Amino acid sequence: MPMKRTNTIYILVLSGSSEQAQKIALRVYPGRETVNLSKRQLRERGWKGQLQQLRGLQGEALLVFVESREDIQEPVLLKLTVLLHRCRETLIADAHGPLHVLRRSAAWRLIPEAAVCLAADLFVLLAAWLSLNVLLFWVKTPPKFSKQIPSPDVAFLYPFPMDRAEAGGAMSHVKGFLTGLAQRSARCEIFSGRSLPLTIFPVHELPNRRRRYVFRESLALSYNWRFVAGVQERLGGSKPAFLYQRHGRFVVAGAVLARCLHCPLVLEYNGSEVWVTKHWDPTRFTRWLKLCEEISLAAASVVVVVSDVLQQELIARGIPADKILVNPNAVDPTRFYPDCGGEAVREQLGFQAHHNVIGFIGSFSYWHGISVLQAAIEMILKEQEANDSMPEMRFLLIGDGPLLEGMREALEPYCKKSWVVFTGQLSHDRAPSHLDSTDILVSPHVPMPDGKPFFGSPTKLFEYMAMGKPIVASSLDQLARVLTHRHTAWLIEPGSSTELAAAIRSLAMDPEMRFRLGRNAREVALNKHTWEQNAVRVLARFASNEQTVAATLGQSVA
Repeated sequence: MPMKRTNTIYILVLSGSSEQAQKIALRVYPGRETVNLSKRQLRERGWKGQLQQLRGLQGEALLVFVESREDIQEPVLLKLTVLLHRCRETLIADAHGPLHVLRRSAAWRLIPEAAVCLAADLFVLLAAWLSLNVLLFWVKTPPKFSKQIPSPDVAFLYPFPMDRAEAGGAMSHVKGFLTGLAQRSARCEIFSGRSLPLTIFPVHELPNRRRRYVFRESLALSYNWRFVAGVQERLGGSKPAFLYQRHGRFVVAGAVLARCLHCPLVLEYNGSEVWVTKHWDPTRFTRWLKLCEEISLAAASVVVVVSDVLQQELIARGIPADKILVNPNAVDPTRFYPDCGGEAVREQLGFQAHHNVIGFIGSFSYWHGISVLQAAIEMILKEQEANDSMPEMRFLLIGDGPLLEGMREALEPYCKKSWVVFTGQLSHDRAPSHLDSTDILVSPHVPMPDGKPFFGSPTKLFEYMAMGKPIVASSLDQLARVLTHRHTAWLIEPGSSTELAAAIRSLAMDPEMRFRLGRNAREVALNKHTWEQNAVRVLARFASNEQTVAATLGQSVA
């Protein structure tokens, strides 16, 4: 039912601090009632549900808060919300700049800009549909690759101009794989749609130039051609041994470049974007999305997947088995290792020597078991309140994501006691010392919502192992293949908060078991799961086909 509060201020936090957004609302609209809108719910409902919810808002203003204006992915569409909801105005605020007020009475001024942008989008969508269908036919024809000695060995493609993540699993994988290449003395050049916090190899930044658009999907589609032209220009006629690209939404740049440059494409495939949009993160124009995914898979000479589950999925989709390389995620043990600054972090966060600190790092998102972790924390801390004889527990929760705010609100009473500490997103450089400050690390992943086998390979799992800490993890598909119960981890039933809480309590009271699990886990990580080994498997697979990588590196990678 529509909400009818004529003096209500609705607050939607897209990024940044909800507390800061609340302060701005009370300063600009003193004495008004405020209602927080859930970014998670808006995200999950898709565009039709979002439109319905906006039409139900009736009050004085909708305040949209972002940490930075650069976080706004669809600025024109955001302005147009003033025509969709039933509040008198939309207020766009960020942590640093001036407020931007849009009033319904002056909304007609938005129409010319919106019309031009929408026309551009329609042209892009029509042109993309035609070109993608031609491209799908093109990439299905047998490729012809150049045999010349390449320079550089690897062209690493990151065609994601709207991505702003500085940390998280995806960025950890990017940095990790590139570190592995560097450790093998490979020559690599990086071509990116955004600035990357990397100094390992030369980075050619190819920023988006298009400003007139309504839908971010249209921008992503058109950016492919800008990226392809930029990479070709900067390569200046040289041809890498192979291209390496992470699969992403509406991205076909690697497929086009592979055919234009006559060199192989290695596609890093972490899961189907079509599946993700159906179950977790809806997007518009799914027919275009499906076409892009089919093109990328068809054009790739090697598809790198992080789990056996993904391998089987691709085989079922018709991808030849000999084209697929199973290459789980990994860790750099020179960055993640015991005694790398944890004592200083414990002191900084107020943890005492007798506290058992349980840590979690990662995305507060759907398959990471956030609700399971929250329930286990509540069980443990409620019991701690009632029983002084229990080992004292503290929880250190690191990261960001759509489920963070809900968990923070639920655990607020314990946050006030400093029993639960949320750090927010940390840079990759600060993650090791924070993990080192813990006594137990948890990875409570849950099964996929449609019953599909768990297809992920969490980078945090390998970082946990390298830290030499005891791990409590779900006994779930690849996690159970990497970890062994009571040898390298304590495995629990996926989705069971009761088992998670019990495992944490057991390890808290058994320091000898904690030491043994941590020691064994680090040993396995060093022997089997480093980024150098990950990179070698890619190089070796490619070298076995072309024999150019090994010759250029001057060493055997087979």
